[in-house]
Amino acid sequence: MFSKSKIFLYFLLSFIFGVATASFFKVSFFIVFVSFIFSLILVIIFWANKRVRILAFCLIFLVLGIFRFNFAQPKIDQNNIQFYNGQEIGFTGQVSAEPDVRSDSLKLKINVFEIEEKKGNFGLVLIKTGLYPSYQYGDRLKIDCELVKPGKINDFDYEKYLAKDDIFSVCYQPKIELLDKNQGNLIFALILKIKNKLNDSVNSNLSEPQASLLSAITLGVRRGLPDELMLRFSEAGITHIIAISGQNITIVTTILMNLALAFYLSRKQSFYFAGFILIIYVILTGMSASVVRAGIMGFLVLLAMRLGRLNQSTNALVLAACLMLLVNPKILRLDISFQLSFAAILGLVYLSPVFEKCLEKISNPFQIREMITMTMSAQVFTLPLIIFYFSRFSVIAPITNILILPILPYLMTLGLLAAIIGIIFTPLSQLFFWILWLMLTYIIKVSYYFTSLPLSFFNLGKMNWLIIFVSYFLIFLLILKFRKNVSQIKKI
Repeated sequence: MFSKSKIFLYFLLSFIFGVATASFFKVSFFIVFVSFIFSLILVIIFWANKRVRILAFCLIFLVLGIFRFNFAQPKIDQNNIQFYNGQEIGFTGQVSAEPDVRSDSLKLKINVFEIEEKKGNFGLVLIKTGLYPSYQYGDRLKIDCELVKPGKINDFDYEKYLAKDDIFSVCYQPKIELLDKNQGNLIFALILKIKNKLNDSVNSNLSEPQASLLSAITLGVRRGLPDELMLRFSEAGITHIIAISGQNITIVTTILMNLALAFYLSRKQSFYFAGFILIIYVILTGMSASVVRAGIMGFLVLLAMRLGRLNQSTNALVLAACLMLLVNPKILRLDISFQLSFAAILGLVYLSPVFEKCLEKISNPFQIREMITMTMSAQVFTLPLIIFYFSRFSVIAPITNILILPILPYLMTLGLLAAIIGIIFTPLSQLFFWILWLMLTYIIKVSYYFTSLPLSFFNLGKMNWLIIFVSYFLIFLLILKFRKNVSQIKKI
């Protein structure tokens, strides 16, 4: 009844539940300590009773999840930049990530190592400055500004959004002095330099908005995308194609593998092909923490498909989630991308058999049935979260995704290839960019056409957390009913 695999899964889920508990409720150290001692006593006294022993270990893992989340909270003292919120101070730090370039401003994530001649590791601060002079990853800067605590922007909780990346202080329009350049990691700096050259190649060979759209899809560079196009994508339910998320990466890599299988590559060869594209994609988009997490999830799904056991990969996926939470437990509640990524993967694991059964009579040239199955499975499982966070329900999302997602792997692969060739020999890349222009225009036209239809989407307003629980309860009921029917058919 209690196989080793199931027991392992129970322990992992207990850890996740512990992180979730601490994410929503403040749990004192006293309660954590007493619960841990109590669970140890249960283990010792009831070691011979397997059920109680397993329950006690589940409690231990739950307590460890709570402890890990509490341990991740910053201690506010003079050794933490957050301590100086509300004060005008001078500090020295280094640009620790790729600058976020907007249409009228530049956002820099600064790792602070000196405050008013006091040296140490003070944490991160986000500064917003003008586009010029421009600063790059690895620049060392002396900054004078007033630090403030992040606040809400309209209904958007900016404080929680930054907290997941351990940023609790921001400053606007600071006085900046450049002290030194190229002080960051040389390999990461080289990756960003290549990325910028590829982006320049795209911009030199494509007109707008196709150029900005290709840069967003292949390189994660979203600056330059028109607000009107972003709105249309949101209404059409396809915003995820320009977001470097586990949801997008998982869908695209599974389609890539199915395409490779459709061209008669072996399962092993298809895995290496899709895996190679995935690794290149993660590297060229800058290897941020969220992109790496998304890449890991996508790789695990690929590996499960390589072994032919997608529906038996639950433990590996949950283990991956636990390891990510071990590194940064705040992402469970605060990182929408992490939530959508995990939901998309659960959809592929548990819902894809349902859709496969429903679509089994459809002809299957170029693995089209598998593509529709993967797309719909991920879409259905992420829908409750999308409605909750974005207060928008797109009626046309299933259609637009089915029409667009199958060409996305071609677009990504050809886009990276064209950008590389554009750097080496521009005339040769023109043919590739012409094909890409057609594909990108097709995506834009699809989004504009379907969003112009009446009742294509609904703005629902702010939703209650209850909508998520009810929605997923109904989805799991559907899955259980399907499995029960399959079991009855097998018995007959």
